Amino acid sequence: MRMTRRDARRHTGARRRVAAALLAAALAASACAADGDGPGSPGAAGDGTEPAGEDGADADTDADAGTADAPEGDPLRIGMATSLSGSIALFGVANQNGAQLAVDQLNASGGVLGRPVELIVRDDQARPEEGAALARDLILSEGVDVLLGPVSSGVALAITEVSEERKVPFITHTANTSALMVEQFQPYMVSVVPNTYMEARAQGVDLADEPYTRWATIAPNYEFGQRQTQTFVDTITAENDQVEIIAQQFPELGEADLRPFITALISSDPEAVYSPLFAGDLITFTRQAADLGFFEQVEFTALYETDALEELRDEVDLEGVRGYSRCPFTIDNDQMRDFVDAYQQAHDRVPSDWACMAYDAVMLWAQVAEAAGTEDADAFVETVEDFSFTGLRGETHIRGIDHQAAVPSYIGRLTFDDELGFYVYTDLQTVPAEDIWLSEDEVTELRGG
Repeated sequence: MRMTRRDARRHTGARRRVAAALLAAALAASACAADGDGPGSPGAAGDGTEPAGEDGADADTDADAGTADAPEGDPLRIGMATSLSGSIALFGVANQNGAQLAVDQLNASGGVLGRPVELIVRDDQARPEEGAALARDLILSEGVDVLLGPVSSGVALAITEVSEERKVPFITHTANTSALMVEQFQPYMVSVVPNTYMEARAQGVDLADEPYTRWATIAPNYEFGQRQTQTFVDTITAENDQVEIIAQQFPELGEADLRPFITALISSDPEAVYSPLFAGDLITFTRQAADLGFFEQVEFTALYETDALEELRDEVDLEGVRGYSRCPFTIDNDQMRDFVDAYQQAHDRVPSDWACMAYDAVMLWAQVAEAAGTEDADAFVETVEDFSFTGLRGETHIRGIDHQAAVPSYIGRLTFDDELGFYVYTDLQTVPAEDIWLSEDEVTELRGG
């Protein structure tokens, strides 16, 4: 049944209370887990003596007490297509872990709409055709209520077509091509990750003030790398007319030998290099670049995130290297601190950006479903536009025109953490979404009218 805008407005007043109750209940479940009453244990699931009310008021009481009614009925299903093999599998595994923790906490706090939640994960192998086939199978065979994922922007463009065709919500939390919000926007898609335009523009504006004019780039040769690099080049040359792009390299995703590309960069004699390489590719680049003396010759900035830094540990001296991040675990707020504690208890490590954003994607879907009072896909679309939800980056608004979450880009310098045994960000700078995303007029113009 399609929800009308009037129906949606009736739920508006309850949204923030429901969102707060859901997150509070989830975090209370997390606290119980810390005390040995984790998901699946009697203490976490509640004793069934305090039923939750429809308006969430009793849910607040349950959250305060750390208990909730056990969810009942057929499960609501979340289908995730992500990359669990190949050079970017680090991201996919983190996606799965973050989403599963959110599902466990929701179930321990009473489920969603009083029903249990189930996560079904498939490996898309970073191949668009595989991602589209998996999305279709998750919908038709598994009956999922929402799609999450993937890592690759090429796969995301394939999945969003299936989402539109089958009218099933799709929340992207890692893949971030801005084409999803502009040229190929469709109303069942929502993004909780800063898109390529936002991320590259944040870097271009910030770096335009640095004392470097001879720039080079290196990026993976597909949708994400090409689009993000072009936005960076357009931005930094527009912000500083002294900047010259003297070399650009585009190795294939998963390229094992990056030394010819690194040698070509060094030979062009740049002062600075920008890169959106990520995951296994960034790890390979860093190791091979260090062997060639790259870091002693240029200022380098890249998408250094927790999984890559943990893998590299102290192999390469990255002290003071500039990096950017999408959702670092060092964000200073209560939600992130509680999430990091729960994640460390579950996995004996701190969460990466990809775990954090997958967690946020599940929580957004849950909060929208509770606010709408149904898991219906069209009600999701009606409710999510201009919706505000509580996530790990704080209170976050979903913009109506393109369903882009108002999430910031983070910039910092790397410093070695002796306790963790790998590099982390210091002097973290937050660039607000409103400073870097396309204006609504630009979105309309790029869509052709």
